[in-house]
Amino acid sequence: MKEENKTRENERMYYLSEFSYHDGEYDVTFNIVDVDFFRQTVTVAISRCGQIKQDTFPLLRDKDSKLYFEYGLFYENKIQLEDFKHIEEK
Repeated sequence: MKEENKTRENERMYYLSEFSYHDGEYDVTFNIVDVDFFRQTVTVAISRCGQIKQDTFPLLRDKDSKLYFEYGLFYENKIQLEDFKHIEEK
């Protein structure tokens, strides 16, 4: 029960966090919609050149145990969850 509450708190910590990335052609903005630690997935809203789409990626860990997902045509870009910034509601 305690572990389940901690997992929910971690999921909420990332909710609607934002990260901007330049893919060489356009600025891409990611907003975390959901992090599921049990299924090891992250769902993000992706804004690129005026279009918004939602996608779910496998959640991975690097050698330093940092969480990330891979993005790009060939999944060549590592986007780390710790690079996301929480957006405060006004």
